[in-house]
Amino acid sequence: MRRRSWAWRTAAVISGCALVLGVAGCGDDGDDAGATTGGGDGAAEVELTLAYVTTQQHPYGQAVDFFINEVNTASGGRIKITGLPSYPNPEPQLLSDVRAGSVEMGTISTAIWDSAGINSFQALQAPFLVSNYGLEGQILNGEIGTAMAEDAASKAGDIVVLTVHEGGLRKPLGAKKKFTNPASFKGAKIRAPGSKVLAEGLQALGAEADPLPLPEVYQALKNGTVDGMEANLGLIATNKYYEVAKYVTANVNFWPFPTALTINKNTFDALSAEDQKILTDAAAKVPAKSLEIVSAPSQLPQALVDCGIEFVTATDADRAALQKSADAAVAALSSADATTADFIKQIQDLKASAAPPAAPPPFPTEKSAPDAKCTLGG
Repeated sequence: MRRRSWAWRTAAVISGCALVLGVAGCGDDGDDAGATTGGGDGAAEVELTLAYVTTQQHPYGQAVDFFINEVNTASGGRIKITGLPSYPNPEPQLLSDVRAGSVEMGTISTAIWDSAGINSFQALQAPFLVSNYGLEGQILNGEIGTAMAEDAASKAGDIVVLTVHEGGLRKPLGAKKKFTNPASFKGAKIRAPGSKVLAEGLQALGAEADPLPLPEVYQALKNGTVDGMEANLGLIATNKYYEVAKYVTANVNFWPFPTALTINKNTFDALSAEDQKILTDAAAKVPAKSLEIVSAPSQLPQALVDCGIEFVTATDADRAALQKSADAAVAALSSADATTADFIKQIQDLKASAAPPAAPPPFPTEKSAPDAKCTLGG
């Protein structure tokens, strides 16, 4: 383990961040708003970096800030973690960098792990299987989530998965067309991270998955290189996709978008038992916090409408047709990998026994005022 390791900073502040996610606590760090570090009265004894690809204001970043603050408090400032938002490389590379130890820690979207041959998380994002936060909370905070994390760490061999936390349910975002039924997806090019499970889901709907790196998506939506993307509202807001895309399908949730909070195994093994416990105890609190962040009442939908987004709805018949198409993808994922099949079956059983989720609040259909201005992004 490296002590007092390298750290770089990325400023990615978007004004109005409390409005973006409906909660306070956007990680304000004074002059260094792009990175969050531990404090304390004395010099830190252990310094770690924790990278992730989104902005600090995204739910990923807010959960990371919460984790960092928990570690700082529990260690009395002895452990200093520097958060590195807006990591410049795609997530498969971030996973590789954490495994190699060039970055000590990272929170890495579970969707991309199968690009490295690690299928432990595929069931989480099988299309339309997990479509509400109540069910996801039971998974992440229960035996299934623990088993997934342990399986991923075991298969990787060089990384410890401390926990899995949520970033926001993904919905169809169309640049110029509405994605509400199988016909609308047929032949469309949809941006999604480089992921076998996400590609399988989109292909089952008749679309082509395009694994564009996140920094290239804005321009691709603008110039029509892609017809749309799967995105959560926080991503649409923080990356300003409302400037280049128009339609969000309000009542269609493709899948959640969890991320695995990880640390390089050699780095973790070099820590004292006490410091390992501080990290694992803090990480255990993150899933519930992340779900609280993404499910809290929010002004974000209205703010997006004021910025030009139109929430559209799929009919019950169209949703049933989408589900039928997705079922074929779930079956294909199950037949291709025994681990995925086992986790899918466990989630299906849990879903069947769970109470139906409460209906979400309606999405706004009009601007907050005829002359309302966009307040996102400054």
